[in-house]
Amino acid sequence: MMFLKKLLTNFLLLFLSISCFSQEFNFHSPIDAPFNLSGTFGEFRSRFHTGIDFKGGEGKEIYSIEDGYISRIEVRTSGYGKVVYITHPNGYTSVYAHLKKFSPRIQEFIKSEQYKIESYILRKFPKKNEILIKRGELIGYSGNTGGSFGAHLHFEIRDSETQDALNPLMFNYSIKIKRDQ
Repeated sequence: MMFLKKLLTNFLLLFLSISCFSQEFNFHSPIDAPFNLSGTFGEFRSRFHTGIDFKGGEGKEIYSIEDGYISRIEVRTSGYGKVVYITHPNGYTSVYAHLKKFSPRIQEFIKSEQYKIESYILRKFPKKNEILIKRGELIGYSGNTGGSFGAHLHFEIRDSETQDALNPLMFNYSIKIKRDQ
C-alpha cells in the first residue's frame, strides 16, 4: 500500500513538472549571486522535497520572481521559519522560506500584526492586492530560521489554485548555479 502511494505521488510530481514545458515564462531569478544547490526538487528525505535549496550563507538578498501580491506570511520557530508566499497573475505562487529577515516594507507589516496579536509567532493571509510586490523587488534575506539545518533559501513554485508544487528548474529563468570543481 505504501509503495503504491509513493508510486502515485512520483507520477503526479512528474506530470506536474512536465506540464511546465509547454508554457513560456521569463521569471526573474530569486537570487543574484551564484549559488550551489544543496537540495533538489522531488528528492526523498522523510517526505518529498517540494522545492529547491540554494546554499550560500545568511544575508543574501532574495527577490520576487514576478509581479504579484503577498498571499501568506509566516514567522515560526519551526517549519519554514520566516516565509513569504507571493501569488502571481499567471496562476503560480512562489515561496521563499527560512529567511533571516524580511525587507523593511514587509517587516513593518509583520511587526504591526505581531503587536496586534501580542505574539512573535504569526500566520497571516493578507487580502488580495493588500501588499503588492514587483518583479525583482527585494523581499528578504537568506537565513537559517525554522526547521533548517544550515543557512539557505528554500524556494518553491506552486500552482496557485491547487497548491501543488512544481519543479522551479523547469521554468524559463536563469539561476546562476556555481559548479563545484
